[in-house]
Amino acid sequence: MLARRRSTLSAMWEAIGMGLAAIRAYKLRAGLTILGVVMGIMTVTGMSSIVAGLNQSMATQIQNLGSAVVFVRPWGPGENLTNEERRRRRGLSENEIKAILEHCPSVRELSPMEVLVYDTIKTGNARVQAASLLGTTEAFATVHDTYVEKGRFLTTMDVNRGTRVAVIGHDVAESLYGPRDPIDKEMMIDGLRFTVIGVLERRGKFLGMNRDNDILVPLGSTGKRNPFFNFMVADLKPVSPDRMDEAADEVRSVLRRQRKLKFLQPDNFMIFTQDTLTNLYNQITGGIYMVMIAISSIGLVVGGVGVMNIMLVSVTERTREIGVRKALGATRRDILAQFLTEAMTLTGVGGVLGIVIGGGVAMLVNAFSPFPAVMQPTWVAIAFLVAVFTGLTFGLWPAAKAARLDPIEALRYE
Repeated sequence: MLARRRSTLSAMWEAIGMGLAAIRAYKLRAGLTILGVVMGIMTVTGMSSIVAGLNQSMATQIQNLGSAVVFVRPWGPGENLTNEERRRRRGLSENEIKAILEHCPSVRELSPMEVLVYDTIKTGNARVQAASLLGTTEAFATVHDTYVEKGRFLTTMDVNRGTRVAVIGHDVAESLYGPRDPIDKEMMIDGLRFTVIGVLERRGKFLGMNRDNDILVPLGSTGKRNPFFNFMVADLKPVSPDRMDEAADEVRSVLRRQRKLKFLQPDNFMIFTQDTLTNLYNQITGGIYMVMIAISSIGLVVGGVGVMNIMLVSVTERTREIGVRKALGATRRDILAQFLTEAMTLTGVGGVLGIVIGGGVAMLVNAFSPFPAVMQPTWVAIAFLVAVFTGLTFGLWPAAKAARLDPIEALRYE
């Protein structure tokens, strides 16, 4: 048994050597043959790396929103609403926020927010571009796991009195004050003078929005609202992460009562969690994976047909060799295994080249574009196995044809 295994391994390595020798002897022909395989595997490796990088980046961004957060909005991600339906939706009122706090025991903290008008945000000659101005309460820090790097955060007294103070993001502090300490410095927001009381730690981006460009002021401290977002929203944190669904159900029930919605009437608001954002993003990337598989499949089929063609030519060219091997005792299984191994070697080399090129593309994308890319060993292994399987599938017919050759007729072949 051991001798037979050694013989089988020896024959396999011999076949691999023959396949590599054929590639070296006919470089152009072999290159053109496996080009489709290279393109297909390159697509799998490159696109899977980019999608994996995007998934990793999105998971980090969603996690940075805070742990176990429930979002209450007029509409939510994935809702397909007409412009008329969007106009009918409305944000939260102060009474609704009070009702949630009073009648939802599963809610630990609730942070109401309003997007405010900001015609100009400046101090001296320095200005801030694309800043997000949010009116909120002291609960924002707890709900979003937000911490200040310098100074302090908003307090209940600031909110109750409508004190004109501001907690600013890291990039806002750098744009307005440069290396100077911004604490107790003044800034102009919509013609009103606010005092900086704190600078937030770096928070990164979410869906392309720079969260280090945020400016937080007490709810009600300015008189105007953004005409495009003239509503109040809320984010809340349940008493424990495993009670997120319970908290969402309680909030839904309270809002339906507050808005006097009948039993069969749909919600005119949206409640969702971080899992909703993750699932929606996974659906999008799932579509990208399907496109990737479709594109790579075309390349692999083209490459597989090329391999089949070159192996059929090889069988014809080596008919006499096959006859000699059979005359010396080679069985049909030996001939079949030899040609299948050569075909798989051919596509395996194409797979390795595709992985190398795809990995290089992923590195360039990661280095010189805004899209992150992460090579995944699982997808690399899958890509290589698919390349080898392509050789096995499309090499089966030529190998079977070689195995069926009559040794006497093969020896007579000129």
